Amino acid sequence: MEYFSEKSLLSLGDYYVYGLIDPRTNQIFYIGKGTGNRVFEHEKESLNSPNSEKLKLKTISEINALGLQVKKIIINSNLTETEAFAAEAALINAFNYVSDVGLTNIVAGHHSSEALSVEDFEKVYGAVELTEDDIKHKILVIKINKLYRRDIPADELYDSVRGVWRASMSNAQTVEYVFGVYNSLIVAVYKPTKWYKCKEAPEKRPRQDEILTPQTENRIFFVDEDYENGIPHDINEAFYYGKSIAGLKLNQGAQNPITYLNPKI
Repeated sequence: MEYFSEKSLLSLGDYYVYGLIDPRTNQIFYIGKGTGNRVFEHEKESLNSPNSEKLKLKTISEINALGLQVKKIIINSNLTETEAFAAEAALINAFNYVSDVGLTNIVAGHHSSEALSVEDFEKVYGAVELTEDDIKHKILVIKINKLYRRDIPADELYDSVRGVWRASMSNAQTVEYVFGVYNSLIVAVYKPTKWYKCKEAPEKRPRQDEILTPQTENRIFFVDEDYENGIPHDINEAFYYGKSIAGLKLNQGAQNPITYLNPKI
């Protein structure tokens, strides 16, 4: 089947939410919002737009190569655009929370945050907010929203925060503490011992298997020797950890993951 009849299109209404199912596993691998015959267009994209949502198109190509067809389901119909956005986002969040269901969507949903356990929700949204008066040190804030997950191992979290970053070495070397921040929550605090350029210390880089290019060889990362030697947080790290930066004057929505925080003068 390649398109709906006119009668079916009328029954669908203005907007609907759909799922694409891998016939090999009978699992949904993509959730979408659409109108008209949108649900049928993904196979065409796999031929005409190979750079669009690569994982989704790779899955479709693998299915087609076996002579199979992607199964398509209408999850909800007769929706307004606002309702469709909300339903799509809720489904993506729910599916992504279940670790053995791998959606190929590259974004979480329209104006949506990911699904959280009640404990994690309390950590993020119930955390004590830092004020400007609480900042007593030169801080580098690194947003790791896309890298963080609730069960991330400590060493993976460390590597996610410490680099590599496109930033000024001179500015970084003035930093006393580095915050790893997830949705405004400080999930990691480190005290850099030394900063390096990627080309200077490849054996210390977080991602040693990454091939350096002229664009990346001067990016920087840090090492926290206390953390690597198992030394517990100092009194300042312990104070900052687990608190929220939501109340501070920072551009939380900025694309650049790096922000500097300085004490009040």
